[in-house]
Amino acid sequence: MGRNRRNWRVPAAALFCLAFLSLAFQAKTGAAAEPKTKENLVIGVKIYEASGSLPLLFEEWDSLGINTAFVSAALASNPEFRSLAQQHSIAVFIIFPVFFNAEELEKRPDLFAVTADGEKASDDWVKFVCPTRKDYRRERIEYAKRLVRDCDPDGLSLDFIRFFVFWEKVYPERTPGSLPQTCFDPSCLDKFQKEMNISIPKGLTGPPEKARWILDNHLQDWTAWKCRVIAGMVRDLSSEARKIKPGLKINVHAVPWRRDDFGGAIKTVAGQDLGQITAYTDFVSPMCYHHMVLRNPAWVHSVVEDAAVHSRCPVLPSIQVNEAYIDQSLPVSEFREALAEALKPPSRGVVFWSWDALVKSPQKKEVVRALCAREP
Repeated sequence: MGRNRRNWRVPAAALFCLAFLSLAFQAKTGAAAEPKTKENLVIGVKIYEASGSLPLLFEEWDSLGINTAFVSAALASNPEFRSLAQQHSIAVFIIFPVFFNAEELEKRPDLFAVTADGEKASDDWVKFVCPTRKDYRRERIEYAKRLVRDCDPDGLSLDFIRFFVFWEKVYPERTPGSLPQTCFDPSCLDKFQKEMNISIPKGLTGPPEKARWILDNHLQDWTAWKCRVIAGMVRDLSSEARKIKPGLKINVHAVPWRRDDFGGAIKTVAGQDLGQITAYTDFVSPMCYHHMVLRNPAWVHSVVEDAAVHSRCPVLPSIQVNEAYIDQSLPVSEFREALAEALKPPSRGVVFWSWDALVKSPQKKEVVRALCAREP
C-alpha cells in the first residue's frame, strides 16, 4: 500500500493561511492558545482548619495534584502555612464571606435582611445581612483590605455575595414562587426607589404590603436593581483589595443555577448576574454540589457550560466530596463521574469541598490522584 500512497505536498502559502485562520478562530471564540492540561488547570481544595503535620499535608497535596488552597482567614493567618504554600507553589485564596455573618447579626440584629413576609432573612444556619447597609459594606471592605495586607494571599474568594436564599436545600421540583425574596428593610426600599426612580404608594404600610406591590408591578426593575447591588459590592471589594495588592486574584462563589432554572432565580432571587459580576473577577466558581441538590453528575457540566456563556472570566466549578443535608451516601463511582464532568471544557479546573471530606475517604483521594495529579 505504501507504493500507491500519493505524496501530497501542501504549498507554504496554504499552510500560512491555515495557521492564520486557526488563530483568528481562537481569537473570535475565546479559545485558549494553550491546551488545557493538568499543569495549567486549577486543582483546588477548601480547607478551614488544619491539624497534624503541615509539611506532610503539603506533600500529600503535591502528590494529588492540588495546586490551590481555598482557606479560612484563620488558616491564612498561620505563618507556617503561608511559608509552606509558597515553598510548594500552592496558591492561597482566602474564603471571604460577605453577607452571611451570623456572629455580627447576633450582636447587631438590626442588620438582618428582611423577607417579603416581613421576617428576618434566616433559615437554619443561613442568616443574611441587608446587602445595602453602608456601614456594614464599609466594614467588610476594610476587613478584606486588612486580610490582604496582613496575610498577603494570592487571592480572595468571595462567598455569600448575593441576596438571601438557602439554595443548598432547593430541589428540582421547587417553584419560583416558593423561593424567598429579599430585602425589604428601610435601607433597601429607600435605595430601590431612589436609584430606579420608582415611588411606592404612600398608603402601603409594612414590608409585606410594599414587597407585594414591588413584585407585582416592578419585578423586572427589582431584579435589575438587586443584580446591580451585588455586582457593585464585588466591584468595590475587588478594587479596594487590589489597592493593597495589585494583581490580587478574585474568585466569586456563585449559586449553581443555570439562567432559566426556577424562572431565572439566579438573578430574581440571588441577584447574581454573572455578566456583571465577572467584569471584576478572575474566576467564577459555581458550587456544583449535585448530590446535595438531587441532581446527576452530568448536571455539573451543564452548570459550567451555562456559566461560561454568561461570564467574562474562566469558570472554576466546586464539587462536593461527601454527602450533605440528605441521608444518602455519595458513592466513590459517582464522585469520580462528577469530577470527570467538572473537568470537561470549558472548565478551568475544579475545587473540592472539602479537604476534611477527602481525608475521610482514601478511595476518593485515589480518584483525585488518578484524574488530577501531574504527569511524572
